Amino acid sequence: MRTKIIWKILGAEIFLILVAIFVLNFSVTSRIEKYYEEKISDKLTSNLMLVRNILEKDLTGKRYDVINSKTEELSELLNLRISVIDKSGKVVYDSETVSDLMENHVDREEIVTAYEEGVGESTRYSETLKFYMKYIAVPVIENGIEQGFIRVAVPLVDIRKELGIIRRFFVLGGVMAILITLVIGYFISRKISLPFRNMNDMARSIAEGDLTKRVKIKTNNELEELADSFNLMADKLEHKISNLKKMDKIRTDFVANVSHELKTPLTSIQGFIETLEDGAINDKKNAKKFLEIIKKHTKRINNIVNDLLALTEIEHLEGKVEQAEFDIRYLLDEVVSEFNNVVSLKKQTLNVDYRGDDFFLRGDKEQVAQIFINLIDNAVKYTGTQGQIKVSIFDVGANLVATIEDNGIGIPKEHLIRVFERFYRVDKARSREVGGTGLGLAIVKHIMKLQKGDIQIDSEVGKGTKITMIFPK
Repeated sequence: MRTKIIWKILGAEIFLILVAIFVLNFSVTSRIEKYYEEKISDKLTSNLMLVRNILEKDLTGKRYDVINSKTEELSELLNLRISVIDKSGKVVYDSETVSDLMENHVDREEIVTAYEEGVGESTRYSETLKFYMKYIAVPVIENGIEQGFIRVAVPLVDIRKELGIIRRFFVLGGVMAILITLVIGYFISRKISLPFRNMNDMARSIAEGDLTKRVKIKTNNELEELADSFNLMADKLEHKISNLKKMDKIRTDFVANVSHELKTPLTSIQGFIETLEDGAINDKKNAKKFLEIIKKHTKRINNIVNDLLALTEIEHLEGKVEQAEFDIRYLLDEVVSEFNNVVSLKKQTLNVDYRGDDFFLRGDKEQVAQIFINLIDNAVKYTGTQGQIKVSIFDVGANLVATIEDNGIGIPKEHLIRVFERFYRVDKARSREVGGTGLGLAIVKHIMKLQKGDIQIDSEVGKGTKITMIFPK
């Protein structure tokens, strides 16, 4: 009789483990999948609105060559699949495949919903790409008539893989729990009932989104290891979700910043074009003035896009730098010569000083040149007429130390900690006035990281700025 009771308890404990693992697996993976997809939908919607704002005029005007060029750049920049569909359902352009080979999309769920409700969303298996995709589409409307649709999509492959890993982890945890219970359940079945209830509570808490709870068991046996595994799982889930939220915020902020930076010049360009269309083009004096303004804003947009592409390219290098040995003196002489004209116009002085014997550096020559171009450009822009700029290179054994000093307007101390952030400006109006994109220092920071170097900035308002860089040879 006693044996039967123990085995019943053991069976119940095994059953509890299976239930806990099932609940944890189903609830957590369902919630994580829902969380991922909601965040992806938010991101896609934000990017879709940006893409529509950029492409809607071209789609309305059926400028398909322009659409192809713009969409290719946007797809690479935003890392999205972008499709442009005319009002008949024909795919005009798709960033992942040849549009002429694609079926008519008039009956696609996201297109039908977008036509009826303004925004359409669906998740399905892509026969073209052979994996699941999340799609969001919006119509392009002119004078109350649909002219076509813009659709963006991202693959759900990574989410499926992550969920598969989590499910396998739960299965492994369940197998371990059952084995441990079978081995030691006869002797400590009563003692393990409470810890398993604790683990079950923890599983339910995690399923409900509370990742702060942990199981505390001190038995010096496999049960404690199991509890540690649950705690480790919770730690990893909490860390992973925290990182996802952080990355999502960074992406959201990035999209918002890009949208903000592009909105002003695009709005201005649109306004002046409309003014010219309304008859101002016949006024040669004002027409020329308006075209100059349009040209200025177009150049600004082009600079932003180029800097974004440069920053994206640098980030994708992930530490892979082409190693080559070069003399930094020759590189710097070439860079400085590019600023001779603008320095002369502002009646500034730009001096270079070398101290030491060995000025050979091993790294990516083009990237190092970009660092000095960006920093000297800033120094020239934010230093007044007849100002002084000095570049110094010091040979200090295993490193080369470079400094760039100016006696310009300086930076308030409270801004120094943020000047290397994307799109961060101390004085937004002045930065735009001198043509800054807000990405120059972010590019410098990323390149210095790739070169395994360090960069520091010191500044005082009204007295100037000094930037110090340390390059390992």
